[in-house]
Amino acid sequence: MSDDVGAPIVEAPKSGKHVRYLETADETDGEYARFEMWLDIPPESHGPMKHVHPEQDEYLEVRRGVLGVWHDGTTRHLSAGESTEIPAGEPHKFWNAGDEELHVVGEVRPALRTESFMYLTYGLTRDFVATPSGMPLNPLRLAPVLDEFDDLLYLALFPIWLQRLGIQLLAPIGRLCGYGTDYPEYVPDERVGRLNRD
Repeated sequence: MSDDVGAPIVEAPKSGKHVRYLETADETDGEYARFEMWLDIPPESHGPMKHVHPEQDEYLEVRRGVLGVWHDGTTRHLSAGESTEIPAGEPHKFWNAGDEELHVVGEVRPALRTESFMYLTYGLTRDFVATPSGMPLNPLRLAPVLDEFDDLLYLALFPIWLQRLGIQLLAPIGRLCGYGTDYPEYVPDERVGRLNRD
């Protein structure tokens, strides 16, 4: 793959993820956002923890490599040309299950503010201590972000109402400590941050 489609590739190197948006919420009137993602060869890569998108359907299609997917209590391995769809509200997890870089094309419907959330969290994990799956480890730094983007993502390990309660309690403290969601330096610039990947 060449880097001539115009959009920058955004990296989360601690989790081995690289993402480029192919169609954004602005371009689809919020109907969907379409992206391509690369996951490095294990163990350098780590997919997201088991999580839930409360309001979005997610679609993933494998272009190269082997995608491991856990969904609805079942683990599957998908190869190039195969795809999976996870309806909103259903716990799932995915990772690179092969011995080469994984390349997938994905889509979330509706788009919501997924692109902004990804830029923000990837930027924070580049600059600060983060979990292997790519989320900031400092709960006071993370809570204002999750409070702002409360329609996008929750862990599957705990009830959503409990996570929301924790976020609502911690977010004001985080803001008092100077943490927020305004990080313009993490918004990609088409003149920088490009990668050439095949």
